[in-house]
Amino acid sequence: MRFFILLISLLIITCIFYLYELYPLKYIELIPNSSFDKLLILSIIKVESSFKTNAISNVGAYGLMQVLPSTAEWINNKFNTNYNLKVPKDNILLGITYLEYLYNITKDLQKTISYYNTGPNASNEIVKTAGSNYYNKVMKAYFLYKFLYRSDIYETSNK
Repeated sequence: MRFFILLISLLIITCIFYLYELYPLKYIELIPNSSFDKLLILSIIKVESSFKTNAISNVGAYGLMQVLPSTAEWINNKFNTNYNLKVPKDNILLGITYLEYLYNITKDLQKTISYYNTGPNASNEIVKTAGSNYYNKVMKAYFLYKFLYRSDIYETSNK
C-alpha cells in the first residue's frame, strides 16, 4: 500500500512539473502592464505560436502573437507607433494594442479574443465556429496558467 501511495504521489508530481514545462512564463518580462492579465496574454502566445518568436502562419501572420503584416501596419498608422513585427517585444505590443482596440469596440472578452483570431470583419458563421474554438483554446490555456501560477502576482486587469 505504501508503495502504491508513493507511486501515485510521484506520478502527480511528474504531471505537475510537465505542466510547468508546457505552460512556461517565457517572455512574461516583455509583457507590459496593460488592461489585460499577463497570464491571458501568455495564453494567447501559447495558442498562437507556442512561444516561437519567428513563427509564420499559413496566412503570413508572424511572431509570438501571430500578427499579420497588414494589421501591424494598420496599428502603427492608427496609433502613431513604430512597432517592428519581427522584434518579440514589439510583436507583443502589437498584439496587445490590437486586443485593446477590439475590446474597446466589443466590450466583451469572448468577442475580443474570437475577433483576434478571425478578424472583426469575419462572417458570423466564421466567428461562431473558428472564433469560438480559438476562444476555448485560449481559455483552457488561461485556466491552466492560473492554476499553475499565482495569478494575483501577474494579474493587472479585471478583464
